[in-house]
Amino acid sequence: MTESFLSIPDLRVLSYGAAIAAGVLLWLLEGLFPYFSGRKRRGLHAGLNLSIAALNLLILLPSGILMSAVLNWSGTVWPGIRMLGLPPALEALLIISVIDLWMYVWHRLNHETALLWRFHSVHHSDATLDVTTSLRFHYMEIALSELLRLPLFMLMGAGIEHLLLYSLLMTPVIEFHHSNVSIPPALDRLVRTVIPSPLMHRLHHSMLRVEHNTNYGSMLSVWDRLFGTFLLKESLDGLRPGLEHESGSEKQRLLALLRRPFLP
Repeated sequence: MTESFLSIPDLRVLSYGAAIAAGVLLWLLEGLFPYFSGRKRRGLHAGLNLSIAALNLLILLPSGILMSAVLNWSGTVWPGIRMLGLPPALEALLIISVIDLWMYVWHRLNHETALLWRFHSVHHSDATLDVTTSLRFHYMEIALSELLRLPLFMLMGAGIEHLLLYSLLMTPVIEFHHSNVSIPPALDRLVRTVIPSPLMHRLHHSMLRVEHNTNYGSMLSVWDRLFGTFLLKESLDGLRPGLEHESGSEKQRLLALLRRPFLP
């Protein structure tokens, strides 16, 4: 991808702006058209999840600077996908698809590996599933994700512009399928042909292990279909988001959530 396709400063502004705008809009819509009704103290719940997200910026901001420098250097010694000689737009599409496949694999590993699940369970312990849940991840999960994905990006020959473009596309999708917005069933059927829909992801946040070990896709729903982890139910009546013994109010406090993965 070249500067003429979209400059890096433009991508940063678009990526951050789209994430903030989509998050605010969905949070407002949740108040008007909720799927799970009767929820109170939405501001306190959002404050908790946004506090966790703010702490993660202490990792994400320096990691982003380091990743940009490393990828700029690695691109001079290893072309990766660029060796195929594809047009910039097609090259970006291929790299973004591989990044999204890695996100599927990483998410699945977080469920199937006991150590990683200890950190990822902080995300799943949120019984009040809404758009702010999409920002709620333990800092160790963020750190491990940043560390492990860098070699993959170097191998692909990805540039920081590809990561920003992926973030621009992926973050609003993640916010959407975590949201508590009620949408018509026909619209849910339509969107899940391409992206994970809210119905799909609500099943992923079920207390039942057989349900929350499904529907791992971040931006594209195709990976779940290809690898046999796609699950759908016609009705979500009786669905309980969260985790057994982990979603009580006494465990849904900032310090408790940060400490929980390190306790027996």
